[in-house]
Amino acid sequence: MIFILDTCTINNLLQIDLIDNDEDYELEYDYLDKINQVFKIKLSQKNYDELKNTFSKNFSDGNKIKFIRNYMSKNIPSYLNIVDNVDFDSSLNFIKKVCPKYKDEDNGELHSTAYALYLNRYESSLAFQTYFITDDDEAIQDFQDIFRSNFLGEVFTTIDLLLILSIYEIISYKNVMDFAHNLKKQYIQNYTNVLNEIQTLQKKNLPTKEIAFLSKLHEDIHHLDFDKVQKNMEKSEYISIKRKQTSIDIFLKNLLNEDLKKVTILDKKIEEIKSKYWTTDKI
Repeated sequence: MIFILDTCTINNLLQIDLIDNDEDYELEYDYLDKINQVFKIKLSQKNYDELKNTFSKNFSDGNKIKFIRNYMSKNIPSYLNIVDNVDFDSSLNFIKKVCPKYKDEDNGELHSTAYALYLNRYESSLAFQTYFITDDDEAIQDFQDIFRSNFLGEVFTTIDLLLILSIYEIISYKNVMDFAHNLKKQYIQNYTNVLNEIQTLQKKNLPTKEIAFLSKLHEDIHHLDFDKVQKNMEKSEYISIKRKQTSIDIFLKNLLNEDLKKVTILDKKIEEIKSKYWTTDKI
């Protein structure tokens, strides 16, 4: 089987797996190496370029960034292959034709799908043997039918990929579930950022009404009551506060838009695995 990895998948596999070992960093399981020992990992050039620009976005620790950069420079280039540009462009143009919303796009998800088609049609990879791994829900919805209609394979999430490893007994079911819960924590890191911003603002000399509003906002966010949070963002107190501290508005919007959506989808996936995935304790 061939696994074409999206940028977000590689970032998640590396960032979630990173541990501090006596003031040094290492990967606890090195999932990429485990995958590559049994299957073939492929990566489009576009995704590699994206990876180099995004791998450090969740890190403030320079030593973590250095470790991941060194790991990437040593291992990731082996996932790249020289392609015939004419044939690849033919595949890319076909995907844009059948997915008109990508006509003017040039992102990693698009290139990964085109790469899968290229491998199948021009490099003679077998039918139903090429899998695109991404945690981008929009890309899953957009490209899943193309993989099926062209007999390429499937579009899976990173969690799906790890479940496949567990079937092959390369990792355990517990590893998969631990990874899923740690990924959820990463998605809601803006949750922590927002709470810290609120606590910083509460120490400032603000009007009593705004201090009371911040306390209520803090409580609603802490209890993950996002309906109330969204309503509070429309109030005059919030409008006044965000003028003084624009970062709180950025963190909140990220939390309510992309991060909350990812958490909701991941929660659904976790529950689906718990209820429908075969494990020996369910026999």
